[in-house]
Amino acid sequence: MKLNRQDFLISLEAVAPGLSSREIIEQSSCFVFQDGNVMTYNDEVACRHSTAFDGVGAVQAAPLLALLRKMVEDDIEVTCVDGALIVRGKRRKAGVRMEADVRLPVGEVDKPEKWQKLAPDFMEALQVVEQCASKDESCFAMVCIHVHPKFMEACDNYHAARYTLDTGFKEECLVRRDSFKHIIELGMTHFSETSNWVHFKNKAGLILSCRRDRSEYPDLSKTYK
Repeated sequence: MKLNRQDFLISLEAVAPGLSSREIIEQSSCFVFQDGNVMTYNDEVACRHSTAFDGVGAVQAAPLLALLRKMVEDDIEVTCVDGALIVRGKRRKAGVRMEADVRLPVGEVDKPEKWQKLAPDFMEALQVVEQCASKDESCFAMVCIHVHPKFMEACDNYHAARYTLDTGFKEECLVRRDSFKHIIELGMTHFSETSNWVHFKNKAGLILSCRRDRSEYPDLSKTYK
């Protein structure tokens, strides 16, 4: 089928936050195509975006992105032939191995139901506090953003930041900074809370889901006085 190369590439790059550099779970380093969507999932982040490509299967993300970025044609032809995704342009033809069976466990991700608008300053708050989250995995709470109904905060035991706002969240939770930070530049407009995930979507139809945790966060109230 014929596709606009740039539109196809944009849809793939949009779901890149859900990729894993190594397969921590099966097909977590792949773009998975199914039901008119391209999906990624790495156990902490799940992404879903509509795509004009109607094939079904899993393709390693890195070689497919590299191929599309090197091509210069506006329009390309994409087909599935003998276990490969074949991409043809006017000047070149290349293939990437494609697994017909979809084994990415995206079914583990709760489905969002009710959406509500993000607070106008939600992204600003996240930009401010995420810089203070730790990179030291020895303390789980410190690598997370603490989202409370009335504020957002982060701390690495050296720096701390709290941004007061009505987050819209019904209950407080922790979300890994490395998962949460992806939404900053994606133009997210709405969010939804489910049992184990918080979901965000933008006007382009991208849905990015971050795993949430209900562990207790240290009381930093005295820090800000």
